Amino acid sequence: MRNLVAGAMLLCCSVVAAAQQLWNPLAVDITRTLVKDLFETNAVSYVQPMVETINATSNARFYSTAYVPASVDAPYFRVGMQGMLGFVRQDMRTFKPSIDLGSPSQDLIRDVSQYGTITFVNGSPAFSIKPTYGDTLGLATLLMKEMLLEAQKQGKLVPPPLAATLFGNMPDVQFNLPTTATLLEVLRSRADYQQLIALGGPAVDSTLGNLLDSLALPPYLTLPPGVDLSTLVAMVPQFEIGSLYGTELLLRFIPAVELDTNVGKFSFWGVGLKHSISQYFPERWFDMAVQAVYQGTSLTNTIGLTESSLEAHAKITNVNIHASKRFDDVLGIFRHIDLFAGMSYDKVDATSTYTYVLPQEIQLSLGLLPAPTVEGGKSEPTPEQPGDTRPQTSTVDATSSNIKYTFGATLQLGPARFVFDYNVGRFNIFSGGVEVAW
Repeated sequence: MRNLVAGAMLLCCSVVAAAQQLWNPLAVDITRTLVKDLFETNAVSYVQPMVETINATSNARFYSTAYVPASVDAPYFRVGMQGMLGFVRQDMRTFKPSIDLGSPSQDLIRDVSQYGTITFVNGSPAFSIKPTYGDTLGLATLLMKEMLLEAQKQGKLVPPPLAATLFGNMPDVQFNLPTTATLLEVLRSRADYQQLIALGGPAVDSTLGNLLDSLALPPYLTLPPGVDLSTLVAMVPQFEIGSLYGTELLLRFIPAVELDTNVGKFSFWGVGLKHSISQYFPERWFDMAVQAVYQGTSLTNTIGLTESSLEAHAKITNVNIHASKRFDDVLGIFRHIDLFAGMSYDKVDATSTYTYVLPQEIQLSLGLLPAPTVEGGKSEPTPEQPGDTRPQTSTVDATSSNIKYTFGATLQLGPARFVFDYNVGRFNIFSGGVEVAW
């Protein structure tokens, strides 16, 4: 354990040398590591509700009737504009945050020795830290994580009870870090630390205390505040061609457009096939069809004062069965009205890549940025305080599925059809559209 004391003393010298700058590189890099741990622990909970809801919203308005003629003399075409309004559930606006710092060291001497060389002088071990900054940083990060893991174990590193998802709105949610006094108290309660005191003498306390004070980590980490959204709106051009042996082709495409300043740019394409089942009925009292649709989506967004960016790509599969009943010459106005209902299974495979720098308030605390000229405004970097110039990237793969029930009506007025339906599932979606057939 004396190796740990020697390493800490050398590390403390490195910190003091760095203190001449307006920020401490070791403190910045350790904070970056902790922020990445915090983000990746909570990334799915934070980003996933928006990715899922946007994809579920676009995964609607596939059918307006189950009727597909078994054969036609010439192909028919329908062109429509479909609109979807998705509702964000209240429980999708918040989540319970946590932080995963990894596993504690099982052999501290071995782990410390990664960053230096252990030699024996007159039968006593001595530790020499390797000369690179990476080794100094590695040792500092190891020591800090060991202290935080022990603080977490003792209930002195406690996450806030709730935080906002990207849909939510909870500004200034702080994940408080233990004070220097608390970290030292935690260390003093460990058996291996007591052994360290016995081997290294009373200077150990002051050495580690100076080390922690010199690192000057921020008093807390922050969680994103969310963008406060309760609904999502999408418009989709759709093209249908039929019919070959009772089968209809569906095509849809939308280039990258900004759905909302908070949501960002969204684009997708889709292709589907619908096949009539009722064409095989001996007597057709109603129409029934099955349909399979495959879609690809892309979402890009820039969020917050530090302009963190999200890029999400998803592949969506929808398989549905639906039925409809047609009523002709209704009220002398509508050529016919179709009432329809269906059940579908949606599966989403999404990959979200989030690129981010330290939150502005953390950069201010570390001295990476000067104070903004307007309180609460964006801080402008200077040559002396350039800000966090090394964005980090986290990638999250997620899969979700959804059973959805749809109820709606189609009103045929001349060549135009007006469609309204409501989708009930994990996400409730109201959709409607206007189609023209020829």
